[in-house]
Amino acid sequence: VMFKSIANFGSNATSVAVAEKAALSYYWWFMVCTAFTGSSLMTMVLNAINEGQVANSVTEVLIEIAGTIPTQVSSTWINWIIVRTTMTLPLQYMLQVNTFLFRCIGWKCCARCVVGGGPGGPIPYRIYIDSGVVFLCIVTLAPASPLVAPFALLYFLYCAPLWRRNCLFVYRPKFDSGGSRWPFLSEVFIWSIVVGQILLTTMMALKEAVGPAIFAALPIIPTLLFRKMSRHRFLKSYMDAGLLQTSLLDGWDTAVPTDMEKREEFRQFLVDSHKAAYIPICIAGGASTILTAEPALSMPHEKDANMDLPPVNINAVPN
Repeated sequence: VMFKSIANFGSNATSVAVAEKAALSYYWWFMVCTAFTGSSLMTMVLNAINEGQVANSVTEVLIEIAGTIPTQVSSTWINWIIVRTTMTLPLQYMLQVNTFLFRCIGWKCCARCVVGGGPGGPIPYRIYIDSGVVFLCIVTLAPASPLVAPFALLYFLYCAPLWRRNCLFVYRPKFDSGGSRWPFLSEVFIWSIVVGQILLTTMMALKEAVGPAIFAALPIIPTLLFRKMSRHRFLKSYMDAGLLQTSLLDGWDTAVPTDMEKREEFRQFLVDSHKAAYIPICIAGGASTILTAEPALSMPHEKDANMDLPPVNINAVPN
């Protein structure tokens, strides 16, 4: 609710869909800057203060702070991943415990909103954010504490079929946007890698390991340049492209002789690509035609080069 309010009043969004994208972005950066990076830095500083090292030299304090990353900070986030995997996901997303609670206290409207089926409820933001935070823990903490990786793997092994089930039977997306969430997920992955590189560089520098610190810092600039170039080259085209635009970019021309089979094969490729760009459909898998009210069809053309069939006159008036 807080991030939706900020997005509605402070993001200059021109539509509800744009406001929801802004709210999702605010939620992600809140987790990165406050819940992850902020808590990690504060934990390391408090450890140094509690151990009575404030009066020591700055170098010794920083070295001691760097030593807390593979012990206390990593254990905190391992515990968070375990709680999400063993308690939150089974109770909140698989058993839908809110439904039973609302029914017990007699809130029928709230129970109907979370029960799933029918029109269903909207996809919660935590599906994207929690998975992004787990990936962030892998790339930032696993180099210092390898135990993070197997627990993160357990999380994804459990949540992948769970999200597939919920996208099919529980949630209803508000906007069939043809893949507008993929640029956001790309941002999540890129910035997680950058945060991991910065944290690894900091740890190596605080431990006075100059060589590893330099090599850990070298990929930061190429990563940011790759993000900038990819967004400049592909983002606008990706957000604007549809089935007709994609076919035009691919060289579709009715003046070139073709046949019905090739056009049908190309149509199936475009439809599959369009569906694959839509995250809930990509997760759910299987064949579905819910993205378009009137599915695209391959129509006969008078320039068809199929010699087995007589030419079709599309201007002829049917009897």
